[in-house]
Amino acid sequence: MGREPTLDGMQAPLVVPIHHSPLNTAKSYLLLGERVVIVDSGPPDAERRGHKVRRALAACGRSADDVSLILATHSHPDHVGNTVGLRDWCGAPVAIDPKESAFVAGTDRLSRTPTGLAGRLFLRTPLPYEEFDHFTPDLLVDDAFDLRRFGVNADVHRCGGHTPGSLALHCPGSGELIAADLFAGGVGIGGLAFHGRVIEPPFHEDRATVIRAAERLLALGGLTTIHVCHGGPLDPENVTRWVRRAKAALAGAQVSAPW
Repeated sequence: MGREPTLDGMQAPLVVPIHHSPLNTAKSYLLLGERVVIVDSGPPDAERRGHKVRRALAACGRSADDVSLILATHSHPDHVGNTVGLRDWCGAPVAIDPKESAFVAGTDRLSRTPTGLAGRLFLRTPLPYEEFDHFTPDLLVDDAFDLRRFGVNADVHRCGGHTPGSLALHCPGSGELIAADLFAGGVGIGGLAFHGRVIEPPFHEDRATVIRAAERLLALGGLTTIHVCHGGPLDPENVTRWVRRAKAALAGAQVSAPW
């Protein structure tokens, strides 16, 4: 996978997955460029300190001093579980979409709308309700938020859909996309088999918004790999086919809906 410098001279970052479970079911990411951006802090560990993120950073030959930003793609506990501990450790600011601020601050509760039977069953487990240390973000992501000022050649895209302020990240130099929870991949959300099979995660707030966001991201062009936080990675062509099917199914449901 080529990592040629772009017009601004910055090379595409190396996208490093951090596995938070023995299977492929829960991941966060490091973006390694001139500096390091942590994308999600993972499910809360025993001390909520982000030890797996720290070990992954050290394995890449980088240190806390290299971290310029902690970016939370959304406010589910498996994505922000160790944010406070990591911020205390490295001193980097935390950024999130403003629509998620009240959820991570603990002043509002995020709804969980199941996407199917798996989601309804998942709601009966403790996992969706894991506790994490609430926090106030240091930075709010707007439409012009650019990771180049943090030493990483990547763009942040505001998507919504999965949650009100879900984010995705695009690395234009390599064509890699971190779609977080817009999609998932594989049987058992990646943990059992067929990791590259596109599926929906257990929850979405608004499926129609997810589909529109996916279309916008696919229109960026030149995508090589779509990384997700549960299962995957995904082939952009497979995601394109999934979006077409999902869009047709949604249109059919709207036509047949009673007035």
